[in-house]
Amino acid sequence: MIITTEDIRAIRPIAENVNDIKRLIPYIDECEKLYLLKSVGAVQFKKIEDKSIANYSVLMAGGYYDEETKYFAGLRAAMGYLVYSRFVRNQNVNATAFGLVQKQGQFSETVDEKTIVRTANDAEKIGLEYLKQCVDYLNFGKEKSEQTISVKRNKFRVIGD
Repeated sequence: MIITTEDIRAIRPIAENVNDIKRLIPYIDECEKLYLLKSVGAVQFKKIEDKSIANYSVLMAGGYYDEETKYFAGLRAAMGYLVYSRFVRNQNVNATAFGLVQKQGQFSETVDEKTIVRTANDAEKIGLEYLKQCVDYLNFGKEKSEQTISVKRNKFRVIGD
């Protein structure tokens, strides 16, 4: 996995008593496969997963590039918002032997559906924009290396005298 549950908690607050393995890890995996893989392609995704992509730490954390004229929030933030969005949409529903149920805590009050959808949509919108910024950053890196390669390939030979 590319991000951790701590990365998500750094984006938006999630209670510490949430079972990360059961509640968050599946959404991390889903978001990496549904959003990131689709956006960058299998080759780039594999490099990111293996941490073998150029400027991995910058890609994850974000920052300025192109002589500090462009900024991106980073892959950690992008994926954090997208995972949070999926988590919020599905948090209240539990599959049991008796079907799907909505868990009600002893001292908690259920949030209405509109608030859940609005919160999830807001986080998803931010995550998708941050992911687009990451793709732009990766494409900028490709363009720079292609320019370098094309410059290196230009060789001139004098013909004749």
